Amino acid sequence: MLRENSVRILLGIGGFGAAIFGPWWLPLVAMVLLSLRFRAIEVLFLGLFMDFFWLPSGTGWPMFLIASILIVWLFEPLRKELLLSSAS
Repeated sequence: MLRENSVRILLGIGGFGAAIFGPWWLPLVAMVLLSLRFRAIEVLFLGLFMDFFWLPSGTGWPMFLIASILIVWLFEPLRKELLLSSAS
């Protein structure tokens, strides 16, 4: 259990670090990896952070927030299947 939490924390911190210092697709990879394995609310916060950090003030759609909601929502059945198969 401790190892899973460590991976989740490291992926979350890595995603936020990549949002500041990396290219745009690196936080997206962290978001996908987090939502494949965990019910990760930090994916939504990372998407919101990316929009606040990268979008100019008041223009455009919050694309990363929309993408993070879709990623969490679309990977829910796959995550349930992965969690069931890993418990067996």
